Amino acid sequence: MVLKISRSLLWLERWSIYGLLIGLIGGISAVIFSLLVSAVESLLILQVVGDIATRSTISTIHCLIPLVVALGGLISGIIVYTFAPEAEGHGTDAVISSVHLLWGKIRRRVPIVKIISSAITIGTGGSAGKEGPIAQVGAGFGSWLADTLNLNDEDRRTMVLCGVAAGIAAIFRAPLGAAIFAIEVLYRRDMEIPALVPTVISSIVAYSVFVSFMGSTRVFHVPTYEVPSLYTLCFYALLGVILGVLALVYVKVFYSMRDSIFRRLPGPKILAPTLGGLSTGLLALLYPQILGPGYEWIQHAILGDLDPYLMIILAFTKILATSFTIASGGSGGVFAPSLFIGAMMSGALGRLLHTVFPKIDPTSFTVVGMAAFFAGAAKVPLASILMVAEMSGSYELLVPAIIASVISYTISGKSTIYESQVRSRIESLSHLSEVSLSILRSIRVGDIMTRNVTVISPKDRAIDVLKLSRENGHSGHPVVLNGKLVGIVTHRDIMKIDPSKLDRILVEEIMTRNLVTTTPEETLDVVIDKMYRHGVGRLLVVDPECPQ
Repeated sequence: MVLKISRSLLWLERWSIYGLLIGLIGGISAVIFSLLVSAVESLLILQVVGDIATRSTISTIHCLIPLVVALGGLISGIIVYTFAPEAEGHGTDAVISSVHLLWGKIRRRVPIVKIISSAITIGTGGSAGKEGPIAQVGAGFGSWLADTLNLNDEDRRTMVLCGVAAGIAAIFRAPLGAAIFAIEVLYRRDMEIPALVPTVISSIVAYSVFVSFMGSTRVFHVPTYEVPSLYTLCFYALLGVILGVLALVYVKVFYSMRDSIFRRLPGPKILAPTLGGLSTGLLALLYPQILGPGYEWIQHAILGDLDPYLMIILAFTKILATSFTIASGGSGGVFAPSLFIGAMMSGALGRLLHTVFPKIDPTSFTVVGMAAFFAGAAKVPLASILMVAEMSGSYELLVPAIIASVISYTISGKSTIYESQVRSRIESLSHLSEVSLSILRSIRVGDIMTRNVTVISPKDRAIDVLKLSRENGHSGHPVVLNGKLVGIVTHRDIMKIDPSKLDRILVEEIMTRNLVTTTPEETLDVVIDKMYRHGVGRLLVVDPECPQ
């Protein structure tokens, strides 16, 4: 008994120190990130946008908005795809993937790349928030600190989650919600409970550091509102159903745009975030409220300053704008846009229902809707409820928020904006590795590799390779010239081609020449590490004596 208590105290002492360190780093990073975003906003988008939202006509200078947002996408894309391709998109998903697949390993350059690229994306008006970037930044520093301290894989994962919690706690001034978010976001139906105490410690420290520099004012000011009665709770259940369905739409639109449009674009990858930024900017000429995270417009929705029909339109245009910005590869988070979408739709419903049922309070509907929508879209109901409560100070709305969030979470099913989430810890490779890492290290590539591989020539046509893929079921084919391996072509490479040109495009025009290979003697843990570091889904197996 005494020994158990002693071990627990040693564990708490150790993680108090680690939590303090990562909390300090996360808090300072959040301050720097916030200042960078504000600087870019002041330099570019605010000078161009001005008071466009209050004008009835769009002046010549306002027509520069699409160019400014596109420029942000271009610069962000150049930075990301040059230095750290894993920093593309909304960040949190990359962290989830690293925890599940790589035991929390994140390259040291990622936090710096993410801070700069996200500040540019958000500051130039991209429809994105700070949650994803600061989560990846904090996680990156957590991974770096774990490596510096020579911690084991299990401790590294916890340090990464501490970094996530620290960054989010600081940016949103929500320490408890951030700690819960960090342990809840990894899974659709589970939580990383062992990391709770360390994430709480790092959250509190980061929050304290951030408010020391930036002030402790809540993100949203909520005026007097009515505490829901038993009668009105039924309407919050209805709100949960509607927002659960809307969350399904949001996720579907987001990933459909990514897979059907942006990933199929020919040319350099930086063109996708540029096009995404341009599309967002064009949409902003009609509805400038969609630019940036949109906190000020959420505040207007809470105060009841917006027309309910406009709010419904803004909810759907924000879905489009966020998909344009982030699904294209732009660097930014999905939390703030999700709050915007939830606030607009629920605020509009509250206003419309209030005309028929006067006991319904539109302000309460708006606040509850923010939590409920993100709960459904991101599969983090507890974190959503707590974070919105901390950000707005609306603790009296916990009961309706729980009702609406749980229903939205249930209605939206398996659909999630974080596609790297797994159902539970048993499906996470990092947890399986606690038992099976030794097994992975004992399995050689030669024991499991596909041997009946069909090679193709650089002069083969893309349409012939597509037919070959359908016949043999292989999604990748090695390209061989005069007996030497010169490249690889995947099904994804071919799908990027205009269907009308498939019979004219040759393999040599689309193949990947910088090859990542393995050998029959390498083990699976090495293979997994290579796949992640190089961002590929398959490796060519070569003879170590003659790799070509």
